[in-house]
Amino acid sequence: MKTIETQIRVRYAETDMSGIAYNANYLVWFEAARGEFFWQQGRDYARDIEARGYHWPVVEANLRYHAPAFYGDMLTARAWVSEVKSRALTIRYEILRDGKKLCTGFTTHMNVDNNGHPAPFPDDIRKLFTPEE
Repeated sequence: MKTIETQIRVRYAETDMSGIAYNANYLVWFEAARGEFFWQQGRDYARDIEARGYHWPVVEANLRYHAPAFYGDMLTARAWVSEVKSRALTIRYEILRDGKKLCTGFTTHMNVDNNGHPAPFPDDIRKLFTPEE
């Protein structure tokens, strides 16, 4: 699967009094990487998913912290789709500073329709996650 990378600088508002990045911000950085996963492939979540009547709420999130990030650090956020099932997909993430892993994790998203009911991925949407032959 394709892996994307994007750069994120730790802002003052994302740190505690010690200048260490607050743990919940890693989920925000995961989301930034997830958005970039689509943008860097010429896709738009609002246009390509929501406008078609689907939504992808997070149904599971997992984070493992390896080392802290600090105010001013330039981080690399990586994201890639690791698993696609009939109605759910899992995206994995790494947050790094100078090649050192600070946090790894994943989010699992359910494909639901406008009424909030789980729905199978249409074939054309499924193709967004499968490598081209």
